[in-house]
Parts: sequence; structure tokens; C-alpha cells
Amino acid sequence: MAGKRLLVIEDDPANLRLMVLLLKAAGHEVTGALNGGEGLLAARRDLPDLILCDGRMPDMTGIEVLRSLRGDAATAGIPMVAVTGLARDGEVHELLDAGFNGYIAKPFDIKTFAAQVASFL
Repeated sequence: MAGKRLLVIEDDPANLRLMVLLLKAAGHEVTGALNGGEGLLAARRDLPDLILCDGRMPDMTGIEVLRSLRGDAATAGIPMVAVTGLARDGEVHELLDAGFNGYIAKPFDIKTFAAQVASFL
């Protein structure tokens, strides 16, 4: 399902570059944000088809980003997927219970990452 607008919110510059590269190679238009604040601005400006959001960042948690976007009528319906290195059962349940549409565990497989993302579109 190529050609979608995606937003990746990830505080690790190397991980952000990799995710953006993989998703662009799959044919998507991708915007990257290095923290939750930048991500909120980009989401409200671009209204992407899907948001991938790190679970923990220095300025905000992924859940805080999610709640802010869900509380805004313009962004409330955008699907959000957590991308987290803390994919323990309790953490996953917390993210899903908060309202994330799904999650992708880090480290992810670069060969299947774009397909994992596409499954949420």
C-alpha cells in the first residue's frame, strides 16, 4: 500500500533516519520528528495517514503524544503505532490500553519493517 503520508516520531537520530529511509523506499511520503513536541506540530500540520511514535522520549512519552493528538478533533482519528524497545508484556498492554492501534518492537527487522507498517494502513 504505497503512497501514504507517514509521520515518524523518534528521538534517536540513527533510528529515525533508518525508519524514514525504509519507508520512503517502500514508496511513502515520510516526515520525521526528533521529539514529541516536533511530532505534535508535524501531525497537526501534515495530517498524516499513520503516525509511528517512540514509546519514550526525553520531552514526552509516546502516551502523552497520543493523548494530545486524540484530544484534538483534527488528529483524533489518525492511527498511531508505538515503536518501542520496551516491548515487555506490561509495557505493551499499557501502550495498547492507552489507545495505540498497535506496536512494533525495537530492534526491528529491516527486511520486514515496511511490511509491518503497511499492515496498519
